[in-house]
Amino acid sequence: MLTLYLQMLDTPEEKTRFEEIYLKYRSAMFRAADGILHNGQDAEDAVHNAFLRIIRKFSRFQNTPVKDLAPLAVVIARNEAVSLLRRKKDAAPLEDWDGFAETAESVSDYHTLVETFARLPLSYRAALEMKMAGYSDGEIASKLGLTKTAVSTRLSRGRQFLRNIVEREGFLMDA
Repeated sequence: MLTLYLQMLDTPEEKTRFEEIYLKYRSAMFRAADGILHNGQDAEDAVHNAFLRIIRKFSRFQNTPVKDLAPLAVVIARNEAVSLLRRKKDAAPLEDWDGFAETAESVSDYHTLVETFARLPLSYRAALEMKMAGYSDGEIASKLGLTKTAVSTRLSRGRQFLRNIVEREGFLMDA
């Protein structure tokens, strides 16, 4: 599949840069999509669509170091997964109406969670986003210019802040 993507790019520099992005973030993007879709084939489709989107907007990725693109790549994959989930919901046969409410609820819950997450203070949100993208505490510390202890504290406080918002607004929590 990588060969197909590389053929869509013009210069050798773009091809080299895209290959770095592909090799570095493909698995994290797949995990993010699979976490939403719960289906490996659909997650592959979402990741494929995400890479096509990255290629279409490749000039936006040129000035950002590859090592800093993880959150963006994962968000693009998540968005593609949600779009795919919506398309599948819209195309469901009439026999599957029972599953409709559950799918709509999970998409609604996802959007509610994203909106709630966006209300976190930036210092907590940045650390939590990087943790969800698969970075270790040490990697987060290095990228944010903090100590590992400060990162652990921010992660803990960020989770508590999120818990408080969820409890205050009456969202149901299964965990």
